[in-house]
Amino acid sequence: MSELIATTQGKNTFKEVSPGMHKARCVRVIDLGTQRQEFSGEVSWKRQVLIIWEVPEETYNEMPMTISKFYTLSLHEKSNLGADLTSWRGRAFTEIEKQGFDISKLVGSPCLLNVIENEKGRMKIKNVLPETKAERTPAQVHPSLFFSLDEFQKGNRDTFEELSDGIQNIILKSKELEGVNIDMGDENNGADLESDDVPF
Repeated sequence: MSELIATTQGKNTFKEVSPGMHKARCVRVIDLGTQRQEFSGEVSWKRQVLIIWEVPEETYNEMPMTISKFYTLSLHEKSNLGADLTSWRGRAFTEIEKQGFDISKLVGSPCLLNVIENEKGRMKIKNVLPETKAERTPAQVHPSLFFSLDEFQKGNRDTFEELSDGIQNIILKSKELEGVNIDMGDENNGADLESDDVPF
């Protein structure tokens, strides 16, 4: 008799950046708006951003692979964004900078990414560090992109159309767009959140 065996050993065929230290360059900064968060039964709303880097020394279909990280939009020293940007810059933010730092400046900035494997076997960014003077990051390949929800609300939809369906869907679920009827054509697919030497 034939058998059909179910297991938990499904193979992930999605190619990811390998673990280790990589030269990288920020190519996209995406404003996701204020997103719903639920933890231990408590619901909160936090402004979120997605930062995407290209890793030139690892390629897929002859293009540099990319890796991304979701952040809450906060420069607090205990926030992930504040910690990563401080590490990336190589120095802390001044009190004046903390009052309003334009993260669109990150686009095009080089760095080193420390990539590790998480408990689910997926790659994640552990640390963002400044590039070294000895080994500069190769020139950017992927086009730069900065998406601003404020510009989108003013009617500028061109940059939005360049985003993947999954990211578009996250943005459309933001509190800022709650109850707003936006005709975007075809329905999007769902996605879940998961000194001179200073580069910006």
